[in-house]
Amino acid sequence: MKHLFLTRTKQCIIYSAFCIPPFCISSHLYADEFYSPTRQYLLGDWGGKRTTLSDQGIHFNLSFTNETALNLDGGFNDDLTARNANQWTFGSILDLEKLWDWENTEARLSISKRDGRSLSTDRIADPRTGQLSNVQEISGRGPVWRLSQAWLQKSFEEQGITIKGGRMNIGEDFNSAPCEFQNLTLCGSQVGKTVANFWYNWPLTVWAANIKYDIHPEWTVALGVYESNPENAKQSKGFNLSTDGSKGVLIPLEFIWKPQLNGLDGLYRFGAFYSTADATDVLTDEHGNAQLAAQHRQVHSGKYNTWFVAQQQLTQYSDDPKRGLVAYFNLNINDKATSQILGSQQVILQYKGLFDIRPNDSIGFGVARTQVNKRLRERQILSNEVNQVSDYGNSLFTPVQYDETNVELNYTLNWSPSVMFRPNIQFVHQAGGVKEVKDAWVLGLTTRLNF
Repeated sequence: MKHLFLTRTKQCIIYSAFCIPPFCISSHLYADEFYSPTRQYLLGDWGGKRTTLSDQGIHFNLSFTNETALNLDGGFNDDLTARNANQWTFGSILDLEKLWDWENTEARLSISKRDGRSLSTDRIADPRTGQLSNVQEISGRGPVWRLSQAWLQKSFEEQGITIKGGRMNIGEDFNSAPCEFQNLTLCGSQVGKTVANFWYNWPLTVWAANIKYDIHPEWTVALGVYESNPENAKQSKGFNLSTDGSKGVLIPLEFIWKPQLNGLDGLYRFGAFYSTADATDVLTDEHGNAQLAAQHRQVHSGKYNTWFVAQQQLTQYSDDPKRGLVAYFNLNINDKATSQILGSQQVILQYKGLFDIRPNDSIGFGVARTQVNKRLRERQILSNEVNQVSDYGNSLFTPVQYDETNVELNYTLNWSPSVMFRPNIQFVHQAGGVKEVKDAWVLGLTTRLNF
């Protein structure tokens, strides 16, 4: 035994001396060790109780995500500053078929808590406008506890129908996209970034119901009805279940196509929504005259948006479908009358499993542009003319907004299912759409732990 211990110790020392993290992992890490690359949860299996509960249909999720950002150069305020934003998520998934013999039925409950400060608010962007994106996507909606999921879903497999209802966020099921970046405009559903006061993404929820119908093995159509209630966005209403304050409903419709092109998987979403909630015109009153005050501008009886999301694998490494180059594209367009942000465009390339020794890691590069409505720009110019100010440094000056571009390059180190690190470098052109703000370089790090 002593000889075996010394032999293994020498092997580990030699291996450590010639390996450069994160591209090497010792073969002497075991699944039951805290630092093992195959460890599912940091807190382990609770002496087998977690597996037993899972077999019975009860799954628990406890995760922590932290996003650090450091402004290297440029921005509104180039004083070197590092800030953290973080989120705790406590969740459970209940397989009701296992628990109560409810065939093809599941329920989900999640509670989240965000905290920390964003670098975007006063370092990257002018505080008078804020950044159209955010260099820490997890920041926003207030440092409060929120009910982030509470829904029931039932599938009728023979009919190809799935029905879902409860407290939900829209981006779960419509305009959905992966979140593999720290920059907000490169992460998840993009519609909510351009009309955040109508379309609520995580961590907010509203009363909602949706139905999905599989028309064909490759085609699905989805229709939903979501409460439009700005009360849910308030920091004091993290667990709001009341419909008091509802302004109408948002109705999304989406067609989903899942083809195989040259044997490689694709996922395409074509969608639109219509909101019955009143929306104030960006610039003019009912007579077409420009007005600065919102109460003097025309009120429209509805609002709409259209989107297109594409995800296509371009290459496959060997016979592993999880490895290879994947391309993403996301486009959404708002109506000009009521939207300050006209829309956004996003292009992403991600290579998964570039190194044989790190098959679960990925390298990502993305570019996103957020387009400001020129009618908002006209109002801002008019405001400065009325106030007779032209100096950007004057506190009475209204910054004039154009478009903003965000770029990110990152490496995702999936050490294990329970530990992920994502170092990244970001470039922000014209933060907040304001030409007077210097282009910024940001160094970031996302850390995710599953307990």
